Amino acid sequence: MTLTLGGKGRVRTHETTILIYIVTRPIPSSTPAPQPPHFFSCQTTSFIFGLSAILILGIFYFLAQLDFPAANLHRSFEHPRLDQVGTVGNRLGDAVTLVFISLVIGTIGYLRNSKKLQMLCLHSLLAHGLVGLFAQILKHSLGRPRPRHMDKGPWEIGLSFESGYDSFPSGHTSASFAVATVLAYYFPKGKFLWFGLAAFVGMCRVTKGSHFPTDVLGGLLLGIVTGLGLVYAKNQWQEIGQRTLAHGLPWLVTAFGLAWIIVPHPGIELNPSLSLFMSVIFIMIGFGLRLWWIRESAHSPSPAELKIPTWSRMLMGFGLATSTGSLIIVGASVLAEIVWWLQTQREPPSQTENSINFIAGLNPILTEAAIGIGMFLLALLTFSIRSI
Repeated sequence: MTLTLGGKGRVRTHETTILIYIVTRPIPSSTPAPQPPHFFSCQTTSFIFGLSAILILGIFYFLAQLDFPAANLHRSFEHPRLDQVGTVGNRLGDAVTLVFISLVIGTIGYLRNSKKLQMLCLHSLLAHGLVGLFAQILKHSLGRPRPRHMDKGPWEIGLSFESGYDSFPSGHTSASFAVATVLAYYFPKGKFLWFGLAAFVGMCRVTKGSHFPTDVLGGLLLGIVTGLGLVYAKNQWQEIGQRTLAHGLPWLVTAFGLAWIIVPHPGIELNPSLSLFMSVIFIMIGFGLRLWWIRESAHSPSPAELKIPTWSRMLMGFGLATSTGSLIIVGASVLAEIVWWLQTQREPPSQTENSINFIAGLNPILTEAAIGIGMFLLALLTFSIRSI
């Protein structure tokens, strides 16, 4: 057999001639993006974990100031509908429900011969069991009384197996977030649904008077750490930890800000109308800049190389924090945004934009519009709550 190749080549067999058209196109020369020096990378890692630790400890400290006011608010405000919603959340985060969900997933995986679903079932059951063990050890080692026992005198840290003295951390919350973390690993497109349901369970534990806000925060952290440690290899823990902190802390600060303005307590510094005005200004500026950069990138000769600046999104987050009128929330927001910015400088542009544009199937402008409208609505909700 003779083979002759060119712009047009002929392959001769015994009796058949096959024309092969070879289409060649020049491979564009591309210069790899410069990587940050190893020293810079190490320093960034230290800053991310250090600032995150400071922020989480600070949220624990200030959230502890809401523990007793939140319990008193539950006692003074009871509504049948609110109680029904709390019951739904409690049942959703119950051990029987979570195990049942895992077994259903495993059964579907077995019937469809899906290794992915089978491993999801196994990992979710393991995460639930491990986080339950860790939670029980902490619960009985600390012996913190639940809200219904808060009037029975001072509390001292120590071993306790007495009923009602096992408040920290919240077992329902830790199990829900552990399972949500495993679900987000196998089905990342649904991560906002999984973590949203877990957050709903945690909120219901407070509204039902079963836990303090700090119990829920402890359960949240324990559940996520357990889930991540189970599904990721040990050599990935540092990188995954950085990404989780960078993209998760802004949501944690948002939840903290809502709790800070809902639970009555002293410490609101700015007038609601003034803080709303400032919030709208910052959000509008950041939102407008994001849209302008997206439009410019669409008309750029090399849009793939154009990285949209992240500080415009930080400006929008700062504006949302300003709507609370609290310097504490604004400070927490700034720390979370710094951590997020440090991580985005380490990630390639495509990965950063994918983590930002989380609404699958929408173009960037519609995604930014959805995020901008969501921030406006949160600012208005904050104003409404503070004006009550």
